[in-house]
Amino acid sequence: MKIGIAGNGKIVHEMIGATKNIQDLEIVAICSRPQSRQKAEEIADKFNIDKIYTDYNQMLEDGEIDFIYVAVANNVHYEYTKKALEAGKNVICEKPFTITAKQTQELIDLAKAKNLFLFEAITILYAPNYQYIKENLEQIGQLRYVHANYAQYSSRYDRYLNKDVAPAFSPEHAGGALYDLNIYNLHFVMGVLGIPKEVIYRPNLGFNGIDISGTALLDYDDYTVVCSAAKDSESISGIVFQGEKGYMELVGAPNACALVKVHKKGEEEILINKEKYNHRMVNEFVAFTEIFKQQDLATCYKTLEHSLNVMKVLEQARISGKVEFNI
Repeated sequence: MKIGIAGNGKIVHEMIGATKNIQDLEIVAICSRPQSRQKAEEIADKFNIDKIYTDYNQMLEDGEIDFIYVAVANNVHYEYTKKALEAGKNVICEKPFTITAKQTQELIDLAKAKNLFLFEAITILYAPNYQYIKENLEQIGQLRYVHANYAQYSSRYDRYLNKDVAPAFSPEHAGGALYDLNIYNLHFVMGVLGIPKEVIYRPNLGFNGIDISGTALLDYDDYTVVCSAAKDSESISGIVFQGEKGYMELVGAPNACALVKVHKKGEEEILINKEKYNHRMVNEFVAFTEIFKQQDLATCYKTLEHSLNVMKVLEQARISGKVEFNI
């Protein structure tokens, strides 16, 4: 898997650091806008990346590259991914996959038509502690309530309060708490429980109409799921599945899936940690590499079904909360 990176933000640094020791994966190029070339050069120097592009179309013509890692602003995920697929490149796209379910469906159809691999880079689905909860939830009996919370005071929030709007808080860039943080809660909950009957979103809106925090209520047949996220405040993060025989708790930020606590009535608490890597992004790229190596398009496309379902619920939540993107 030879990867060309589109983007130069914080997530790119994390991705390169996380993947540097993965066999059969090599980062061969990075692309940024002309005005950001210096950032790309700094990344290339730091991580020994040979090629630097300031024209995305030129990078797509590079025959050495077989995968594009899309790590640009949310509002152009669809555009960059579509261009890469049309150029015959496989794609790993950062979350959120797109802005609308229609865009996601179009990309899936295009990937299938061209027999290309297309992945949403969502760490949760490949985390062993997530898999443990998914496979062992019946231990706590009939599920009655789920509360997921991801609160992270944004490093850009103080700027926002001074009316200096970074993309993470910009309606023009599809920012906000729902698409940035609550999406992890939705991926986790829906991966374990499936598609809800209904979703309602209640956001706290900032001065420019973006959701700086908010709560999504997911309606399932026998229980309710509450998914909250905040970029304007700090709190304990995690997910609690409450059942009639006890509860199961994911401790910490949902995207990290770092530790599971199992509490059963009349029994001592059990701590579960199946993680073997020191960075949350390693699992997903190990999985992508293996799926590509095995040319397992069936598994890839199965995962895309989940991403599409999450995007449908994410979009429904945004519309119900009247969070409008100026795109």
